[in-house]
Amino acid sequence: MRKNVLMSGVIILVIGAALFFGSPYLFKSNLNLSALLPLKNSTTLQPNSSLFLGSVSPGYIFIGVYNDTPLIAIKIIGTNLNVTKVDGYFVFESYNSGSSPQSIYALNNYSQVLQLYYSDMTVSASSIVYSTLMVLLGGVLMIVGGIIIVVGLFLRPKIKAELAQS
Repeated sequence: MRKNVLMSGVIILVIGAALFFGSPYLFKSNLNLSALLPLKNSTTLQPNSSLFLGSVSPGYIFIGVYNDTPLIAIKIIGTNLNVTKVDGYFVFESYNSGSSPQSIYALNNYSQVLQLYYSDMTVSASSIVYSTLMVLLGGVLMIVGGIIIVVGLFLRPKIKAELAQS
């Protein structure tokens, strides 16, 4: 067993574990998607009227959740928009890859009055990328640290030069 190799492996393993488990908490303020539910805002939309939901700065993602009465899909206006229905809610996100802010609107394109309940937030795309990269790097470092520990356990200690000459 070589203690210096073993200690190096333990140090790398601890750093990897800290990155793997700590990164999501470092970026939690930017990734707190649970802040979208319960729906915080409510408004009545008349037929053919729109509601300004927010503005997306360049490099940011606008995320929103809504449901309405009756439960029908209203039109969300913006660029690079994805809208999906999940458990009675409509979830939408828009990434602004341009160089100027973009606006997001909800449009009642039906002939009836709708009661709209919604929440939205803006997140930095770079925070999501950094958090994901740190988790991946932490996982790799934990694997490398574990391998170094195993190698350090099975390597024979160095024979001192004085003992070899005797």
